[in-house]
Amino acid sequence: MACSITVSGRSFPCKDKIGGIKRVWIAQFEADEWGSITSGVIAGAGVDGDAITPVVFKNFELTKNSGSLQQTVTASVENGTVFFSQVLELTMPNLDAVDNTEIYELLKGRLSIIVQDNNDNYILMGHTTGAEATGGTVGTGTAKGDLNGYQLQFTAEEAIPAPFVSSSDSLLTFTTV
Repeated sequence: MACSITVSGRSFPCKDKIGGIKRVWIAQFEADEWGSITSGVIAGAGVDGDAITPVVFKNFELTKNSGSLQQTVTASVENGTVFFSQVLELTMPNLDAVDNTEIYELLKGRLSIIVQDNNDNYILMGHTTGAEATGGTVGTGTAKGDLNGYQLQFTAEEAIPAPFVSSSDSLLTFTTV
């Protein structure tokens, strides 16, 4: 059976968007915590009638122009596969003992990450398999104007692009660090 095109196409969009991300919201990943995904949007959380517990996300604000989310499509005609490698890069200034502890815990876990972009879209990274730290640096810099802080990289691999979620969804609880 041939795969069919299910959308009507795409016209050239207006020039009304900007790049970059404002902040990320991070929670501990739990398998099967997200419900069905329709048209790239989370439709609900929980598993087949189970009681639904809101997912609690912690807020990590970023310095302006210091983070990005990129999704790379990897497809193999020979193997008949396609997946999306999602990579989040963050820069957080100011080394701090409390932050060191918090960031160390993040680096050890499997995470669900919501990225809030500069257009106020909320995009869920690692919704099926979780996201994990795959690199980064913690440094003081050399010159007085250099970064004193953290540069972190998180990666997820998913069968579909990262879905959009609504910040008003009652299944999500956002807390400020």
